[in-house]
Amino acid sequence: MMVLVVSSVALALVAAVAVNLVCVWRMPGVVMRRTMRLYPVNQWVFARPPTAKDRVIVRPSPDLHYSVLCYDVSRGPLRIKATIPEGQYWSISGYSANTDNFFVINDLQAKSNPIEVVLVPKGARYLNATGRAHLVTAPSRRGIVLIRTVIKSRSDLPRLREIQRQSTVEPLGVGGIGAV
Repeated sequence: MMVLVVSSVALALVAAVAVNLVCVWRMPGVVMRRTMRLYPVNQWVFARPPTAKDRVIVRPSPDLHYSVLCYDVSRGPLRIKATIPEGQYWSISGYSANTDNFFVINDLQAKSNPIEVVLVPKGARYLNATGRAHLVTAPSRRGIVLIRTVIKSRSDLPRLREIQRQSTVEPLGVGGIGAV
């Protein structure tokens, strides 16, 4: 009888650990795929400032203005350009298909304004002729790029929206890359 109880407890423990590991391993990808379906590919979406009801971006801050880009670099690099508002915090960051953050550049780290980021597929290279672009290798074919800008005051919103709309994304195609 004691062997049966110990065996049952051990089996339940092994099953619980297995279920936990599968959930932890699979859940980020499931969440990211569901999120990426909400946005057009390789096109900026300029969000309004979030409210308590918003949950598309996990834990959105009402003090931040968001721009969202669902990227796909399967056909080659993407050139991303964005204007940085003077005198306030701004950042651009990339998230791979499994939700890992793979780059962040803030307003103090940018090489130029407007900033230029070239997102390159894994295993490819890009010639940065001007030296102004931030070259970033995307660890996954698809993912999300976010731009966050601090909203100092609601009266700043029209100016921030105008700056936000200046953001562009341009597919560079396979012509500009070669195998590493």
